[in-house]
Parts: sequence; structure tokens; C-alpha cells
Amino acid sequence: MANKKGGLGKGLGGLFNANNVTEQALEHTKSVTKKASDTESVEKLDLNKIQANPFQPRHHFDDVKLQELAHSIKENGVLTPIIVRKYGDQYQIIAGERRVRASQLIDASTISGIVRDVDDDTMAAIALVENLQRDDLDAIEEAQAYASLMTQLHLTQAQVAEKVGKERATVANAIRLLKLPDAVQELLQNQDLSMGQARALLGLKAKNQIDHVAKLVVARDLNVRQVEALIKQMNNGDTDKNEKHVSPYISALATQLEEKFGTKVKVNAGSKGSGKIEINYVSNEDLGRILSLIDIEVD
Repeated sequence: MANKKGGLGKGLGGLFNANNVTEQALEHTKSVTKKASDTESVEKLDLNKIQANPFQPRHHFDDVKLQELAHSIKENGVLTPIIVRKYGDQYQIIAGERRVRASQLIDASTISGIVRDVDDDTMAAIALVENLQRDDLDAIEEAQAYASLMTQLHLTQAQVAEKVGKERATVANAIRLLKLPDAVQELLQNQDLSMGQARALLGLKAKNQIDHVAKLVVARDLNVRQVEALIKQMNNGDTDKNEKHVSPYISALATQLEEKFGTKVKVNAGSKGSGKIEINYVSNEDLGRILSLIDIEVD
């Protein structure tokens, strides 16, 4: 992930107040472990009644670190109470989901918590800003957090960038990752693809090939420059400046063949019924895949 410029922007408080997010919420994002106020108390909460924060951008939790935290809680208890809000006869987590998950791993029945009265806007601000201040969100979670911040607080990309202390290009490039197919996003989250490789894949004109090319990049362990060269090669093969008008029938046939082979196919039809079909491939492995689809074995 790109390095941060610094902390949250100085105007963040005014921005949040303009969007019905209280100053208390902003202070909470700065220090989610602050002690209970005079009107609050630490309570023993039933773990079975605790739900995740509905605005939580983090979807992946490190199993090893959770096990380590669970061991610590088993030995020492929960040293810092979680913070929740009342939700019917249940509670929703404002801060402390890792502590809840770790406590569940050791089959604890209760956990120490502080109950606070916060609205949805405040809840969203706490969840998103708190996580963006941390370094361990994966690239897709970070992108989703930016997108959610824009939606929840009605911000532009430039405003989000300014308020969370990042370059606008960083925010824009992150959000573009959400245009990748789900399977490719998963490769990125699992660190099988880097941000640079993923951004290069977005430049592929034939969007229906991104998934296949991403798997090829992983299989061949291509670096970013190699991926960019591959995408340029494929894009150059996509167009022909001297290409004549193509009939709807030929265009539909080419589309069907592309779906069959999972790569670019060009059908050149002559005026007397003759013609040729060109099937693109990007590697020996890709050629082997195509040949297997038409049941051809080369010794």
C-alpha cells in the first residue's frame, strides 16, 4: 500500500460536524481505547449478544494474531474494554472486534465493554477513519473504505484524500481496484498479486480477459514491467487501423469464439466466402490451453 502523508487533516472535525457526525465521534477515532466518561461504566457483556460493526471495512483477520491475542486474554483477561452501542436487545461493536473474536476462540461467555449512544453516521466515521489510520488494511479493504467514506459522508475523491492525509492519485488508484473481477480482487487480498500488477491489469482493453491474464501473471510470476508489456502487446493486437467494416454476423462469431477460447479472436472474412481466423495467445502455456480446448496434442 502507498505510504501515508501524515495524520488526518486539520479540518476533519468541521467536515464531520457538517455531515452530522459529532465531535465525540472524531475524538473517538483518535483514541478508541479511552476510559469511560463520568456517565458511562464498564459492564460485563454477554458475548452471544454482540454483533459486528455493520460499517466495518475490515473483512480479513489474521488467524495467527487472533490466536496470540486469545492466548493473552486467557492468561490476563481483556485489559481494554470494547466499546459498543445498544441495538435492540443486542450490541453492535464500535471498537474491539479483534478482542471479541479472540474471546470467542477461548469460549469466554462475557467480555468487558462500554456502552455508548452513537448514530449511524458516527458509527461509520469511527469504523472507517479508525481503520484508515492503521497500516494493515489490505488493498481491497482500503479501497472499499474510501468508497464507503465517499458514500457515507458524501465526499469526492479529492476530499477523501485531503481528509485522510493521502494523495488524490492514491485514493483514485485504490478505488479503481474495485473494478477488477472478484476473483482478481481475491488474488490481490491474498497478496498473490501486487498493487502494481493489479493496476496494470486494469489497462487491458478486453475486460473479459482480465481474470485469465491475472492467473497467468501469478503462474509465471511476472513482475510489474512484464505485466505492463504483456498488456501493451495484447492491446496492440486488439485493433487494426486498416480494419474494414465487420458485419454483425462476423462480429457475433468472433465474440462466440472469444468466449470459447478465453482470448482475443479476429475473424477476417473475404468477399467470396473465404477468410481466416486468428486466435491470440500470450505464452506457450496459453497456447497449450487453447490446443486442449480443440482436442489437439502436439508431441
